Amino acid sequence: MARLFFSIWAGDFFRRFFDDRFGNLAVLFAFLLPCLVLAMGCFTDVANAFSLRQRLQGAADAAILAATADYQQDTDRSTLISKIETYLKLDSAGLGRLTSGPDLIDGKGLCITAGAEAQTAFMRLAQIDSVPVSVSACARAGQSGSIEISLVLDVSSSMIEDKRFTPMKKAVRSFLKKFTSGGKLADNVKVAIVPFSSRVNFGMPYKDWFIRYDNKEAIPKRWRDPQSYYTNMTFSKWIDDTTWLAQNSDNYYWMGCAEPRVDVEMRSNGTLGQESLDDRPPDVLPFVAMDSNAQSGTSFCPPPLTELTNDINLLTNAVNEMTSEGATRLDAGIIAGWYTLSPRWASAWSSGKPRNYGNDVKKYIIFMTDGEMNVKYGPSNTDKLDWICDKTRTKACNNLALNALQTICKGMKDAGITIFSVSYSPDADRTNLKQCASGEKYFFEASTSTIEAVYQQVASQVMGDTLRLTR
Repeated sequence: MARLFFSIWAGDFFRRFFDDRFGNLAVLFAFLLPCLVLAMGCFTDVANAFSLRQRLQGAADAAILAATADYQQDTDRSTLISKIETYLKLDSAGLGRLTSGPDLIDGKGLCITAGAEAQTAFMRLAQIDSVPVSVSACARAGQSGSIEISLVLDVSSSMIEDKRFTPMKKAVRSFLKKFTSGGKLADNVKVAIVPFSSRVNFGMPYKDWFIRYDNKEAIPKRWRDPQSYYTNMTFSKWIDDTTWLAQNSDNYYWMGCAEPRVDVEMRSNGTLGQESLDDRPPDVLPFVAMDSNAQSGTSFCPPPLTELTNDINLLTNAVNEMTSEGATRLDAGIIAGWYTLSPRWASAWSSGKPRNYGNDVKKYIIFMTDGEMNVKYGPSNTDKLDWICDKTRTKACNNLALNALQTICKGMKDAGITIFSVSYSPDADRTNLKQCASGEKYFFEASTSTIEAVYQQVASQVMGDTLRLTR
C-alpha cells in the first residue's frame, strides 16, 4: 500500500514539475521571439546595405574610369560631375550620389566619394529608416606602361573632292589633344601618322632604304632635283626640311614614295609569298622607288609619314600640312602602320623606336578610309599599272590586294597590335574593314558630322584600356 502511495505521489510531482518548467519556457520563448525576429530582420537589413555598398562600389569604379578617360586640364568640372553622376545613377538603381570630388591627385589621377541610403524594413521598428553606405574610388591613366599609336589615314582624292578631308584633319587634331596635358603629349604616349593613297611615302631622310631595280636608280634624280625635272611648278619642302614637293594648281608631286612590297614581289616572282606581307625591316627587305615602275605615273604620292614621337607640335604640323590626292591602296597603308609599331624596325627609325611587345606596352593602329581597294590594273600599256596586277590585268586584281590586306591585318593582330577601323563614307568597304578590326567594338562608322566624335570615342577606348583603379 505504501509503495502504491509513493508511486502515485512521485508521478504527480514530476508531472507538475515538467508542466511548470514547460510553462516557464513558453513564457520565456514568447518574450524572446520578437527579439529574435528583430535580430534576424536587422541582419537582413545589414545584408541589403552590404549588397548596395558593393553595387555602389562598382558604379563608382565605372564612373571614375569614365571620368579619368575624359579628363584633360581644360576639362570643365561640371562636365566631369555630370558624367560621374550619370554612371552612379545607372549602375546603382538610381540610389547613388556623388558626395565629394572629383579631386585631382598627382596631376594624373581622379578620386571621388559616393554615397547611398539603404532603406530598412525591420530596423524601422527601432526608428532606423535607412543605413548610410559610402565608398571611394580613384583611377589613374597610364599605369599599364607605354602606349604606341599609329594613325593610318586615307588621303586619296575622294577625301578632298567629297569635302571629308578638312573634318578628318580636325578630328585627328582633337584625338591628339585627348592625350595631351599642359600642351605636351603624355610621357608614356607616342603617336605615328601614316598618310596613304596609291602609295606610302617614307620621305628623303630614309633614302638609304631603297635599292636599284630593273637598272633604275635607287634614288631617282626627280627626287633629288625636282627643279630640273618639272617646269611651271611651285617647290617647297615637307616639315622634315628634306623631302621635296612640286605642285601646280592641279596636282601635288611628293618625292619619296615606295612601290608596295607585294607589287615588287609579284613583279619579280609572279606570285605572292609571305615576305612582302609581314614586318621585315628595310635592312632585310629593301624598298623600290615608285619611279622604277614606268606605269606608276610618278604621281599620286602622299606626303611622308611621321614615325613614332611624343612631340605634339611635330604631329600637329604633320596633320596640318597633309595633302589629298590619289587612289586607294588599303594594303599599302596599313602595312606601313605596322612598320611604325614593329620592334623589328627599332634600329631603322632615327628616333621613333617601337618598344618590344609585352604587357608593359600597348600598340594600336587606327585605320581610316572613305573608300574601297582601288588598284590600277593597266588593261593597256598606256594605262597606269600597279605591279600587283602584273598577272591579273582586270578589276579582279582588287581581290588579290584585299587578300593581302587581310593577311597583313591578321599578322598584326597575332603580333599583339589592336586594330581600330573607321569607315568614313557609305562607299567604304565595311566588310573588309570589319574583318581587319580587332573585333566588333573596334569598328566604327563615321560621316563628316560625326568623324570628330568617333575619334574621341576611339581615344577614350584606348585610354580605357590603359586606365587602372588605384583605390
